[in-house]
Amino acid sequence: MKSEMVLLVEDSASMRLIVEATIGPTCDLRSVETISAAREALQAADYALLILDVGLPDGDGFELCKALRSEARYRTLPIIFLTGESDVDQRVLGFELGADDYITKPFEPNEFRARVRRKLQRRHSAEQRTTFATGAFLVDFPQQKAYLNDENGQRELNLTPIEFKLLVQFIRNSGQVFSREELLTAVWGNTVHVSGHTVDTHISSLRKKVGEYSSCFKAVVKKGYCFSPPPVKRAATSA
Repeated sequence: MKSEMVLLVEDSASMRLIVEATIGPTCDLRSVETISAAREALQAADYALLILDVGLPDGDGFELCKALRSEARYRTLPIIFLTGESDVDQRVLGFELGADDYITKPFEPNEFRARVRRKLQRRHSAEQRTTFATGAFLVDFPQQKAYLNDENGQRELNLTPIEFKLLVQFIRNSGQVFSREELLTAVWGNTVHVSGHTVDTHISSLRKKVGEYSSCFKAVVKKGYCFSPPPVKRAATSA
């Protein structure tokens, strides 16, 4: 994994040294101190992972994450927040903006190293399969977009990053029942402590966006949710 390029955006010299000592031997780690320098680095090379602080000299790491996720080139770039901001609302915001993980300082080196490795491994797995279809749903991983294909043609679903992750979790595991706790871990990660009501709220929003296919996302009493793929509806053809 040494050849994988990882970009660290961190203005603290001591923290840069700690990160270098922790994951430097397992990847090609590059470091910058500002958002503007991060932008230049991302434009100049293809990074496998971005590790991002929140409070930076020239701006907010949350805003950079949000901006990157709005650009096609960076929609699948794994992003880990590494920050001293430990408030639950801040963690939730990070995931809502599309981050893949959220780690607070100070961190335990072995755990941090394992999380970085996991993100790099998942990136490889995602690259091996670029699209996934089940029933009327089509997911495009490189573009982080989802579509419906039926008699009305193909139309894009305007999903948030969390809704996209929920949809992927469901269609990859059709028929499997997930508890709210399992969905929280799979989609938000086990470092964010939010209530099961958060899952209900996002699934409700996802149902509204898929319209007539909302019944595919079924609530199972006292257990959680499961997904049943809909049949593909084809346009009628004239004899």
